[in-house]
Amino acid sequence: MAAIDARGDDVVLKLEDNERTLMLTVFTDLAALLAEDDDGSDRPDSENWEARLGMVDRPRPDDPALLRLFPDVDPEDEERSEEFRRLTEFDLQQAKAHNVRIVLNGLSRSSPITLSRDEVLAWMKGLNDLRLVLAVRLGIDTEEAQEDKYAHRSELDESEDLTLTLYDFVTWIQDRLTTTLLADLEGNDEE
Repeated sequence: MAAIDARGDDVVLKLEDNERTLMLTVFTDLAALLAEDDDGSDRPDSENWEARLGMVDRPRPDDPALLRLFPDVDPEDEERSEEFRRLTEFDLQQAKAHNVRIVLNGLSRSSPITLSRDEVLAWMKGLNDLRLVLAVRLGIDTEEAQEDKYAHRSELDESEDLTLTLYDFVTWIQDRLTTTLLADLEGNDEE
């Protein structure tokens, strides 16, 4: 079972081999999902200055999970949402992809994984994005929908039950990282 502890200014994450493999798989999938945002250019966004400067239209995502990661700024004003997406989505996508790369880099280290405070923050953001994607795939969009999903868990098919278990695991890791980081910050305030 995974364990998370503070060690000085760092956070140490111990994962079982199967947990590490699962995390590598789902974060690799998340990286691929984030990379699907293709504007039709021959060069990647990171080399596309027009995209970086907000000069390229960025279409509204068709995939509900991507739409959850890159939501409309105003669902009732399509023009405003398009403008906001054009001006901000490149940077947001790059930041999300960067966090995922930090998680994947951490997962590629030997066990236990030692994370700096900045890496913990990137992990927390990456885990949150993964949770959002999993929630969309599970149809969880409100607290009531989540409660209903758990109340009828015995009726879920195997795939959906495994996704819910993954959602629980990712939530637990995010919670433990947050709690550990907050406890460290509170400890530093007392000094």
